Amino acid sequence: MIIDIFVGSYAEKGTDGIYCYSLDTSNHQLKLKSKTNLVENPSYLARSSDKGAIYCVSETNRFEGQEGGGVAVLNYENEQFSLLDITATKGSAPCHVLLDERRNNLYVSNYSGGSIAMYHIEDKGKLQMCDLIKHRGWGPNKERQEASHVHFCGFIDGKVCAADLGIDTIKCYDIDSNFNKLVHAQDIEIYKGTGVRHFTVSNRNKDLIFAVCELSSEVVVIKKSGANFKIIQRISTLPEGITESYPAAIKQSLNGKYIFASNRGHDSIALYELIGEKLNLVTMIESKGKNPRDFLVLKDHVIIANQGSDNIAVFTFDENTGALDFTGENVECKKPVCVIN
Repeated sequence: MIIDIFVGSYAEKGTDGIYCYSLDTSNHQLKLKSKTNLVENPSYLARSSDKGAIYCVSETNRFEGQEGGGVAVLNYENEQFSLLDITATKGSAPCHVLLDERRNNLYVSNYSGGSIAMYHIEDKGKLQMCDLIKHRGWGPNKERQEASHVHFCGFIDGKVCAADLGIDTIKCYDIDSNFNKLVHAQDIEIYKGTGVRHFTVSNRNKDLIFAVCELSSEVVVIKKSGANFKIIQRISTLPEGITESYPAAIKQSLNGKYIFASNRGHDSIALYELIGEKLNLVTMIESKGKNPRDFLVLKDHVIIANQGSDNIAVFTFDENTGALDFTGENVECKKPVCVIN
């Protein structure tokens, strides 16, 4: 089987930043098909279900002469990229984009701006900003938590929920479809100083949420009970005695049996098995590069983007046993930080 893999990276203006590779699952080879320099620092991507549109942030601190970053819509057809729209996020360093095809909305996380920018996707891919939510507060880590840092948005129980590293909170919002606005619903508070970064909702049990915490190098398991949320487990992403490392991404197998977290510094992937409602560490494998920022979990492969060593590593994966093995395929790519299909 041939699968298209899209990679976002840190790339200066005018240099290639989004790449499309083909993965041949029979021989594990990753081959470059196309690339584009249309967007500066396209550090996070999302793809439409019809495969025709790519949404990406432009992670900058200045956009068209003003403070903040950008968000772009690209068409991908016949192995060619074309720019449909690019607009300001009104917050610095946008680092994540969430696509809501049910409502034709897009949600952008502004890391340095400490905000969520909401857009409606109009005809021909045009983006219309309809809301901007600014978070307030700080955390105990004076270097990293001097202010709000929205790192990621995802859906929990139909709500748009934002992981804010700066205030150790996942803030949840209802979507007012009549006015295309976000309405604050509740907060999921994480332990102080842990720096919640990303999360994923269990594919096996929708009441379980797995959140990775960058500053404490751990995964917390959160259980939903009625309208309330409770942390039921904390588990390290690192071997005992390792300190200088910072996890980045958290993903799960399609069947929900296994949870993965990447460690930058230790340069590894921690693999956990979900047993009941708790995680059990199965193994830690080398990422075959430095600073694994993101990775993609397929049914039978895991693709790891190693930002610090400019490479993408291909692993085979057995979703029934959890076996994760390096194939030997290691492709050069400059500062890869996001992998999607």
